[in-house]
Amino acid sequence: MNESVRMIVVLTVIAMVSGGLLAWVNDWTGAIISENQLQAMMASIQEVLPTATRVEILSSSPSTLVEEDPDQAREVEQATTEMFIGFDDNDRPVGYAFVGEGPGYGGAVRVLVGVDGASGKILGISIVSHAETPGLGSRIEEESFRSQFVGKTLNDPIALGRDIDALTGATVSSRAVVQAVRTGFEDASIAYERSR
Repeated sequence: MNESVRMIVVLTVIAMVSGGLLAWVNDWTGAIISENQLQAMMASIQEVLPTATRVEILSSSPSTLVEEDPDQAREVEQATTEMFIGFDDNDRPVGYAFVGEGPGYGGAVRVLVGVDGASGKILGISIVSHAETPGLGSRIEEESFRSQFVGKTLNDPIALGRDIDALTGATVSSRAVVQAVRTGFEDASIAYERSR
């Protein structure tokens, strides 16, 4: 057998074994990762819907909606990807939480927002995930920034420079959170009203 053919056969076998091993490890760890993500999400929902004792998933999208934005010459992501309804001990709905997305500097910024069902006011927000610059855009996680959204309703502008102050040096990251909250809020309130 020619030496180069033998090398190709050996490399092919190694690649196939490696690929099979990676697929097996992915299958084995996928369930564990999904369970950990669900537990982390439920803990975050408890933060933004503190009066809820039980939570049900109302809707969940497997992926975000991506649109081309010719003004920014890049893709812009925006979607309400997940929505949850919180119930009290008597099984009465107390509010809802949703995950909204906005285009940040380093990619999509995912925000979890809790809303009181009776008043329609935002109870709290939590940053689910982002890839913003450490020390600048990552400051969207700070309580001082997130607390600006508490008490806002759909009647409020929820806009930078109007009722939300941008973080210095992180305008794009701040705008991503505002967009995720504002657009997601509108979508989620409609879905919540339909579910009642």
